[in-house]
Amino acid sequence: MNTRHVNSQQCAIIACVLTVLGALHPSEAIEAATLVAYQSQGGRAISLFLRGDALNDGFNGLAVQIKPNGGGASFANVNSGLTAGVPRPAGQAFTYRNRVLDFDPLDPEAPGVGKGWTILGAINTASEISFAGGPLGRKINTATEPRGELFLANLYMQPYFTFTAQITLVRGVDTVFTTTFVPPAIELPQLPEVPEPSSAALLVTAGFAGAIAQRRRMLQV
Repeated sequence: MNTRHVNSQQCAIIACVLTVLGALHPSEAIEAATLVAYQSQGGRAISLFLRGDALNDGFNGLAVQIKPNGGGASFANVNSGLTAGVPRPAGQAFTYRNRVLDFDPLDPEAPGVGKGWTILGAINTASEISFAGGPLGRKINTATEPRGELFLANLYMQPYFTFTAQITLVRGVDTVFTTTFVPPAIELPQLPEVPEPSSAALLVTAGFAGAIAQRRRMLQV
């Protein structure tokens, strides 16, 4: 398949998503938001978060694209982001986007966990993790998240490989913020060891969902 054609299709998908959420006509950013990265799994896993800071409630959609740097570099253990049917928390030994964003908040096996965003154009491969979307009809505020940081994606890589992340925040028909992030050469801070409330809930829910799945398999035997 022609690579240029595939890339153009992907760009078209992202453009369509941002049109629905209201983007495509850039304006000057009001204030900078911040991308924050933490390491875990002996430095092989990097979890990427967004701090909305002064832009909280000032945007209603975002687009994220993350690619490994350097020839031969790739993301490892690419995963759907779900385990036992519920989203994985940050810091696991897999590569995945945060499935809490588009998970149904009314899901009977994990009620109240998901945010119910609309996500389109998601790419989940060894060479790219990207998605675009937002909560239709609502604004985004990361201040309600643990540490004021919204989990975006988890990346699992070979030691010493890096990545480049691009993020765009949109409001109405304006792009209010866009930036490119490359992890610094210094060692990244450790992902907090104490489970965040949302992560703890996900782990408990995952165990509960796994038990339900096991029970169903036993009943079917």
